[in-house]
Amino acid sequence: MQRKKWYAIQTSAGSELRVKKQLEERVRQLGWERYFEPIRRDGEVEYFLVPVEEVVTSRSRRGRATEYRVSYDYDLLVNNNERVERGTLIARRPPRHLPKPARVVSIEPMWRIVVERVDRTEKEYLVPQDKQLRRDIRVGERVRAGVPITTDSDSRYRIDIQGQIVAREKVRRVTLEYADGTRETRIIPEELCPRLREGQELPEGFEIEREHKIYANASGLVKVKEYKEKRVISIHRIEKRRLFPGYVFAKMGLDEEQMRELLAGIEGARFVGNRFHPIPIDGQEMLAVQRSAGLAEAPTVEEERKPRVEVEFEVGEIVQIIEGPFADFTGEIKEIDKEAEEAVVSVKIFGRELPVRISLDGIAKI
Repeated sequence: MQRKKWYAIQTSAGSELRVKKQLEERVRQLGWERYFEPIRRDGEVEYFLVPVEEVVTSRSRRGRATEYRVSYDYDLLVNNNERVERGTLIARRPPRHLPKPARVVSIEPMWRIVVERVDRTEKEYLVPQDKQLRRDIRVGERVRAGVPITTDSDSRYRIDIQGQIVAREKVRRVTLEYADGTRETRIIPEELCPRLREGQELPEGFEIEREHKIYANASGLVKVKEYKEKRVISIHRIEKRRLFPGYVFAKMGLDEEQMRELLAGIEGARFVGNRFHPIPIDGQEMLAVQRSAGLAEAPTVEEERKPRVEVEFEVGEIVQIIEGPFADFTGEIKEIDKEAEEAVVSVKIFGRELPVRISLDGIAKI
């Protein structure tokens, strides 16, 4: 068996995990585990490495954040910064019951339109369902004061504020009369309203509105914001981004013939080097890979050495990186974000340019 060394297998960007899975299966089929340095992660043993980082994004695949408006009469079943999976129960409002006997006076099918102002306060509009809504009265649409809600431009149903439509649903406006002559009007979503008829006598404890549950329709990280009238729960996607697009790494002791057998038939995979002689990766480049994957400790700048200072670097300047996985690399500044106090530095690794985002305290002039 050859002495184990690190090698890089080049493939097309986006296919790294597929190639890694194929390579893992081949190693086990051939019984070559002893030729590889095991990598232990979450109790499992792997033989190939694809360094990734988790990035929390505020947008869904369709480009819009996944948000839920939850009033304070709901029980919140998730916490801020908690990970959830699609289908997780995130909020629940228990069923509502009548406190005393009542008679149903009227039941009116309505449209309920909710417009949210910039300050997150809301205004509700109720329109009879026999009225046809305009096509642009839909969730997500921004509206201005004076916009008619119905196609016949009925002046009784106009939006009188500027904001964004956040709800459009069918509801029942139910008017109840109690024994003492007092009346109460309840707005109940259609799907939560029981079968009722005008003149119906309802006993004390009658379930006038069914339980409502809100489930997550996406996986990600929960963010909860508190407002006067409601809580806004957003689920931010967690993306796994490749730190070295197009590369799979392994520490192994195969000879060249075995290396060719390892990659035989795996589409688009080849060793870094030339076709007949793979070249081991060592030194500074492999150390950066190991640091990115958490297999080696990355240097950090001490807190007391991080005063907030004026930006003294310029785009196009060649600097040295002094912290993180790419410590000791040099590269060219491509971008400076003064507010975030970060710079994008282009470093050369495996013959390619790789943009690295790093704090201004993590780079130094040469």
